[in-house]
Amino acid sequence: MAWRALISRRLHELRIVCCPESPASAPVRSFLANNYEGLKTLNPKFPFLVRTGEADPYFLATYGYGHTEKKSLAGLDEAEVVAALQDLVALGEKHPRSWAASEDLPPAVVKAV
Repeated sequence: MAWRALISRRLHELRIVCCPESPASAPVRSFLANNYEGLKTLNPKFPFLVRTGEADPYFLATYGYGHTEKKSLAGLDEAEVVAALQDLVALGEKHPRSWAASEDLPPAVVKAV
């Protein structure tokens, strides 16, 4: 469970793409219904972007310096969707961040007076 709080420290953005009507996306929709509130509570300023699409469901994780990883969720059940997200969070430990982990936003260009 501790990995859930590390999402905002290891990733810059997470896109969750699924079809609102497709049976292949049902586990992803179930994952969102059961976990979104808890994830957002632990990572309040983190951008979880939920998008609809006609293709198979997938996660698109963005790390520091624009590095992205795409993880297909086709054919997975809800527990495997959680495991896929956990793998993406663990992968974030290997990628450097573009800005400090303690901040949710990039540093200011001009200092405030």
